[in-house]
Amino acid sequence: MTRILELLVSLVIVFVLVVIVGVLLPAHGHIERTVEVSSPLRQIYDSVNSFRRFPEWSAQRKLDPQTRFNLEGAPEGEGAKVTWTSTSQQLGNGALTIAKTEQDSKVVMDLDNAWSGENKQYTVTLIPAQNGKTVTINWAYDADYGWNLAWRYAGLYIHGDPATQIQLNLSEIAAMLASFPNVDYKDVKIDIADVTAHPVLLVATKAKRTLDDVAEATDTAVKEIEAVMKKAGLNQAGPRMTITTNWGEEDYAFSVAIPVDQTTFTLDKQSYTIETPAPNPSSTGDEEENPTLKPGDKDNDGMLVLDEKVRAALWYQGKALVTEYTGSPAQLPLLRLMLKAYAEAHGYPYAEMAEGRFWDELTSAPDAAEDQQAFKVYLPIQTQ
Repeated sequence: MTRILELLVSLVIVFVLVVIVGVLLPAHGHIERTVEVSSPLRQIYDSVNSFRRFPEWSAQRKLDPQTRFNLEGAPEGEGAKVTWTSTSQQLGNGALTIAKTEQDSKVVMDLDNAWSGENKQYTVTLIPAQNGKTVTINWAYDADYGWNLAWRYAGLYIHGDPATQIQLNLSEIAAMLASFPNVDYKDVKIDIADVTAHPVLLVATKAKRTLDDVAEATDTAVKEIEAVMKKAGLNQAGPRMTITTNWGEEDYAFSVAIPVDQTTFTLDKQSYTIETPAPNPSSTGDEEENPTLKPGDKDNDGMLVLDEKVRAALWYQGKALVTEYTGSPAQLPLLRLMLKAYAEAHGYPYAEMAEGRFWDELTSAPDAAEDQQAFKVYLPIQTQ
């Protein structure tokens, strides 16, 4: 009987000690981890202010490649939400919702998962270096434990799994940002446009990467297109387009295109219908593969052959990033990079092939002074 009483007293003492220690433990958990990157501030902010690329940089995918994600709510900013399901006991199911944002400064996310506590939040703070060359990404985790002693004791392990996942997030974000074009687009107005397909006649060409050489190649291509337009009774129905194929180290490969007012016409007594191109999947894109093409055939890119140089196609229909610019065309390659960086940071897939290539529209008069030329620059994207 005495031993039983001693055991009970011991248990009571242990219980009291557990309660006292639990009461003395913090009612709030907080940890922070950081990483330094050299990407522009706006790129970083846009990358964490949306969950479109979350499956790529999240710890969930790193810890369990079979994790399934679903995007809900707003596309970005407050109200954007991602949920995940995983059979991993370490991850389980959960959700993140962007609760508050401060432009180029902070993104606060509400966290719903199996970790102990309530009012769980991630706070991502961006801190530019004084020299302007780097940005520190500070990722904090906060949770309230209240008077739940089990939660308070669980808080002793906050430097375990929560800290591990945060560090994984930061490492993956840094690696992702390093793959983006390192250009700052914050001062450029970029919109998403709904583009309607329209018929164009085009000529593929190439020139040295100088303004004079590109202008000369463009003028030659325009004359070739205009000659076919005149014979076919077609009229120009929009601004001249330059479609980028490859911006090489020394050469620039591109197509010059002119929109026309009809999809059906007659040329040299033969009737033609301009259609959406369907590229040959086995083609390498080299026209020399099939040098015997004749008018009416389809080339390796699925475009209608009109003569040795001129092709016809219905040009792109769908979503595209677009920006407007006035000045020297020498700046167009930089603007294309900005659109590319914007697409990367916002998680908009794109493919610089076939109709997915960049194109520019010359919206000013063809004879405008070099520094007064006006352009619209497009990059086709997917938004779903």
